[in-house]
Amino acid sequence: DLRSATVTTTAADYEPVIDREIAELFMLNADDPIKTHVMGLVHDWWASAPESAIDQYADNLRALPGADAFLDERYLPPVITLADLDECAEGTLGHAYRHWIVDNGLEPNLARNQHEYFHKLLDAGRLDRMPDDVKYAFLRGFMLHDYLHTITGFGPDVPGELGMAGFHHAQLRTTYHAMRIAVTTAHVAFVNPRFIATTMDAISNGWIMGQSWKNLHFTKWEEELDRPLADIRAEYGPGGA
Repeated sequence: DLRSATVTTTAADYEPVIDREIAELFMLNADDPIKTHVMGLVHDWWASAPESAIDQYADNLRALPGADAFLDERYLPPVITLADLDECAEGTLGHAYRHWIVDNGLEPNLARNQHEYFHKLLDAGRLDRMPDDVKYAFLRGFMLHDYLHTITGFGPDVPGELGMAGFHHAQLRTTYHAMRIAVTTAHVAFVNPRFIATTMDAISNGWIMGQSWKNLHFTKWEEELDRPLADIRAEYGPGGA
């Protein structure tokens, strides 16, 4: 009986857990996830986030195998230029990464720009409640994003980026990818249900792949540019050494 399943709870019956301004921002992102990029939602959420959710993000990160060394070192890479990548032999990670940057019209100084942008957010106080471990993983994850595209083979189109989001989320469990997936699935549910299958396939494929591969986030790929890409995939992929 549908009548017995009707929800009669009103706003007056409980104290909201999710801040209602954040809920509105979430809906604006769900209207058009490509246009909004989710980043503002991710930054603004921290100010009103439940303390328990903040703690759980930090705990989830530390619980990942290999995370302790990654988080404790706080490694930040040298600036890698296209000229540096020109020296990489065909078949290497560096050679493939250069093609990814050039072929997709990306900024070669992306990592440096992300580092500067991150510190602007810190100076503005927008990440004050973000735990230090999560702050570092947040920054490092974006620095690694295009290396992981290169290694995994996920493309630059929407399915490729959703697959990459699923992969990141499986391996790093950060707020950005959690909210990227939540916003995208909300958009599909409320606005474009014709994309249900393609969206869920892309995200699920990325998640499953991320679960089956060794964690790519804890390696200093900027120092592995001369390694054959095939060897990297054989080592980190399913059944790798």
